[in-house]
Amino acid sequence: MKVWIGSVIVILLIAAGVWVMLSPSFTKIGETAEKLKGKAEEEEDGERNTHEKK
Repeated sequence: MKVWIGSVIVILLIAAGVWVMLSPSFTKIGETAEKLKGKAEEEEDGERNTHEKK
């Protein structure tokens, strides 16, 4: 049973990867990810700066 569940998960991950590569919107996904990463880094920098001021 564990092998079957693991196999299904691996197949789903591979299918999702193929879908993202073949999808014409994968560039939009990448752009969105970059924006989110930038916002997260800015928030971390802001938190560091507020902690340093104390």
